[in-house]
Amino acid sequence: MSRTMCAVKLDYYAGKSMLRMTAGLAVIAIIIGLVAHGPEYAMLFTMVFGVTSCGSVFSVHEKSHSDKLYGILPLKKSEMIRGRYLYGLAIGVVYIAFAALLGFVMWQVMGADTMTPLTYWGALGIGFAYYGFAMGVAYPIYFKFSFSKAYIVTMLPMYILAVLVMVLTRKYTSFISDVSQFVHFFADHVYLAPVFGFGGGLVLLGVSLLIANGIYTRQEI
Repeated sequence: MSRTMCAVKLDYYAGKSMLRMTAGLAVIAIIIGLVAHGPEYAMLFTMVFGVTSCGSVFSVHEKSHSDKLYGILPLKKSEMIRGRYLYGLAIGVVYIAFAALLGFVMWQVMGADTMTPLTYWGALGIGFAYYGFAMGVAYPIYFKFSFSKAYIVTMLPMYILAVLVMVLTRKYTSFISDVSQFVHFFADHVYLAPVFGFGGGLVLLGVSLLIANGIYTRQEI
């Protein structure tokens, strides 16, 4: 475990300059929330931009060719992969904490009518679930094809979700009513929304880690 944490530190030192730059995207999230007059939009876009931050470490390693360094370090490929995912998870935790604080402050400043408790907790749950899904899709592809060739996949999950909703809406007439029942359930159990969101995000990351491990351990560094 200590060597995995060393891999996390290596990724942090490699990517911290990019983290400062991508942190500026939070300003864009705030502007979106103000224009849309909904703190939940700022919260959700914060997590969308978080995916950009967690993928920036691949860009740094690729440009500096520092990924070759792992070939001479006493690190197993599986340890490097676990370290990379822990690094991404840590960024997600920071971003979701910021999204929670940002949403709450904007809610208080913009007025009580701009958001409900269900919307607030739901945005946190959906935001982290999306982060887990998007990072889970992007990381194995980055390991396989490199950052420069696969950067577009950071936006791919948004399109996949949009298409999936359209297909379900057209194919299943009961989809809207099922969604309504789903919303009513969380309206009665509002604090379960982030629990389901965080749990779903972690499960997606776990599955993605297994896939990335299967891909990368078969490659030459």
